[in-house]
Amino acid sequence: MKHDMNSIRSKIILIYLALALGVGAFVLFASVSLRFVERRVNEGVAIAAFQETAQELRRHEKNFFLYRAPADLDAARGLAAELQRQLEKERAVLAELAQPDELPSLSRALLRYRRQLDGGGMDEAVVRGAGHEILTRSETLAARERTALSGSVRQSRHTLLGSVGVLVLLALAGGQVLFRVVGRPLRQLEKQLEPLAQGQFRAFSMVSNDREIVSFTQALNSMLEELEVRRRQVLQSEKLASLGTLASGVAHELNNPLGNISGAAQIALEEIESLPDAARAALRSWLRQIDDETERARQIVRILLDYSRRPGHDNRPTPLREVLEKSLLLLRPRLPADDTVSLDVPGELKLCIDPQRMQQVFINLIQNALAAGGERVHIHIEAAPAGPRDWPPAEMVAGPAQILGTPLGTLTKTAGAVLIHFRDDGPGIPPERIGQVFDPFFTTRAPGEGTGLGLYIVGEIVQEHGGAIAVTSPPGGGTLFILWLPCGETP
Repeated sequence: MKHDMNSIRSKIILIYLALALGVGAFVLFASVSLRFVERRVNEGVAIAAFQETAQELRRHEKNFFLYRAPADLDAARGLAAELQRQLEKERAVLAELAQPDELPSLSRALLRYRRQLDGGGMDEAVVRGAGHEILTRSETLAARERTALSGSVRQSRHTLLGSVGVLVLLALAGGQVLFRVVGRPLRQLEKQLEPLAQGQFRAFSMVSNDREIVSFTQALNSMLEELEVRRRQVLQSEKLASLGTLASGVAHELNNPLGNISGAAQIALEEIESLPDAARAALRSWLRQIDDETERARQIVRILLDYSRRPGHDNRPTPLREVLEKSLLLLRPRLPADDTVSLDVPGELKLCIDPQRMQQVFINLIQNALAAGGERVHIHIEAAPAGPRDWPPAEMVAGPAQILGTPLGTLTKTAGAVLIHFRDDGPGIPPERIGQVFDPFFTTRAPGEGTGLGLYIVGEIVQEHGGAIAVTSPPGGGTLFILWLPCGETP
């Protein structure tokens, strides 16, 4: 069966197989070692029996020479024959322990001993000498066997202990591998879950190439993206539900310009017939005022439409600098000077965006800086590629800041991201107001000069593109907006 090695299951099976093979090898080795010890013990039993027979032979021999009892002589003859049979039977075992000349000497001594016992003229000195040699050599062989047995047991013990140590090291290595394969990625995922518990929906980065961890991470990221989509849908529903409340505020905004339009039109109608040709200049002034106030009302209505509906997207890889330059071209009549806005944006940077919608973001941000800083404000825009560790931005930690959105899709579906800094040297934002910057209808302008929806729409468009935006007032003054937007796919 073929297993995918980029899988926790396959790695666990491989580890268990290695442990099983290690245990099997240990059991086999222990069996062989114990079988060797058993053979040594059996050899020791045979040699001990040979030694005991030789001792019994010597006892009957001594009794015979002391008491001349025929029974002792018969017993000695029988034991000598038994020794001869044992010598022939255990010759291979004895040969392993004996010196090259010891077994022949033992055989010759036993043969002399039996001849003396079976013969008519028994020589006591020869019998005693042969018996002494037989007993001495049997004791020597028995002592060697005990030494060899003790060495074999000691060697087997050391070998078994070494095998157990190797098995333990193998188990520890397997446990370490399991920790690296399973434990460490799960701990890293646990750390990434902590911001989620605090309501910060950050995308989960890949902590392992194993299939199970990859699938789990992708499922979590899909869940976060789905939650973000649902949140935006709920927010859109709330926006539609708030249109009734919005209408009352909009009526106030439209009332003054429409009243002016109505009054100017009535004056023009009353005076147009009675005025001579020279008065046409005044009539043009009234008509110009009508046009200006009508344009003002149209702008308010346009903002309301942007707020209440979600236009379709046409996302495609687009050069960032091109979008910024088009935005500045549209804003040129409103810029106090040619150097009001400076760009530090590489031409090769691309974003996967809807150019028209992103132009609206950049225009709103620049207009916001111009409205706050006046004619002397300078705006610097810079951009650079970003990695997963670049969000949230380090600048947001220095003081009060507001972060909107989580770059979910950036880390999971695209080739990378771009950080865009909008920095101006205007008066900045009071710390107590920073948390309200992206709220709908929040504005610091005088009544009739703004709807408070510009930055709110900026935040909505940025999040719809899978990005995020943050704002702060640096200690040195001014305002800093930082955008995280996805790059186009690499070919």
